Amino acid sequence: MLADLSCDKNLWFDPVCRAIDSHDPTRLAGPLAERLIGPLVVFIVLYLAGRVARRIVDGALRRTSADRQVQTLVHNVMTAITYLIAAMSAIVVAGVNIAVLLTVAGLGTVAIGLALQDILRNILAGIWLLLERPFHLGDNITVLDQSGVVQNITLRTTTLRTGDGRLSVLPNLTAFTNPVVNSSSFQLRQYAVTVREPADVNLEAALRDAREVLGSVPEISERPGPNVVPQLEGKTVLLKCTYWVDQTAHDPDAVSVEVARRLWPVGRAPQWPQKPEPA
Repeated sequence: MLADLSCDKNLWFDPVCRAIDSHDPTRLAGPLAERLIGPLVVFIVLYLAGRVARRIVDGALRRTSADRQVQTLVHNVMTAITYLIAAMSAIVVAGVNIAVLLTVAGLGTVAIGLALQDILRNILAGIWLLLERPFHLGDNITVLDQSGVVQNITLRTTTLRTGDGRLSVLPNLTAFTNPVVNSSSFQLRQYAVTVREPADVNLEAALRDAREVLGSVPEISERPGPNVVPQLEGKTVLLKCTYWVDQTAHDPDAVSVEVARRLWPVGRAPQWPQKPEPA
């Protein structure tokens, strides 16, 4: 097979091949160099061109203040495309039949897809999450029974910091196929404190006092304003006090503690602040 190698005048580096061939009695060094130099040069040129294009795109994304995760996604995709184009072009220049190459690539893609379908599904879901942005870094979200603050979004997983300080790693497919509750989407969020009163309480006075307490807390929003709803539970009356807080400007937990402290004289046993169950 090596004996059949010879300089090809149709290739780019035929003059180099013939120059080497004239000093090589075996007549093999020239053709081998010709078939190696050509693909190598093509790969290097296309790789460098891809890097230049990638830097231009990265700079454009930084100037537009695009999300960091989107910048990472575009950077990684362009890197993969650069390597793919450079490698394919080098193989074609080396003389490999493109039809055979595409057939092998197609069969390999099918085999890899079947073997890694779960990983590929998570990657596709990750691309969707990075493009659609149903939540961002720092958002407080709930997916199934997992709740926490979003720490990172990669192509395969989303990581959350739970309320008790643990790290929860969610496959992106979980966030893609299940409802996601984003508690950070809006500035105002509703909270509730329930006050337990005896059955013989002066309900009108208790309602008035509870409304005055809620109105005296400066962090509580006036629009929508707080609300107090009485409910019967056995021999007691529950006053469900709901209010809205700008969670981007105030600490909701600190506000809840202050509300509970001020409501304490109104009833005999106020229950701890709690978030209302979603409708």
